[in-house]
Amino acid sequence: MNWGNKITIVFISFVILVITMVTISMKQDFYLVEENYYEEEIAYQSKMEEIKNGQNWQGKIRTIQNGNIVSLSFEDADKVSGKISFIRPADANLDFFIPLTEEANIPVEKFEVGNWKVAYEWEQGGVKYFKEDKIFIQK
Repeated sequence: MNWGNKITIVFISFVILVITMVTISMKQDFYLVEENYYEEEIAYQSKMEEIKNGQNWQGKIRTIQNGNIVSLSFEDADKVSGKISFIRPADANLDFFIPLTEEANIPVEKFEVGNWKVAYEWEQGGVKYFKEDKIFIQK
């Protein structure tokens, strides 16, 4: 085999590799964390203040899985208004929200196995708070 054939084989292999990589990358799903990320970025300073308020908040929040139930407990929830967001980083289509209550029990069947973020957003006495927790769901 001469050098011309070797160059042709290398070139054809490279073209096949590029076509394969383009095909694979076009089949990938890319989920945005936020659909309207530009507006969220503009309002991020207020979110930073909510996070700081959440860090300074003295109450307790617990997120645990007890067998077939995910249990949430929020201290002083009767005096606040807000929501709890369940965010699946791997698939935004699985995200869901519930209103903030002092205690909530959610069946594990609502979740896919894996990592979840639990975001607590509430308002108490005119002050907004934000706190985030992580949980790994097992079935």
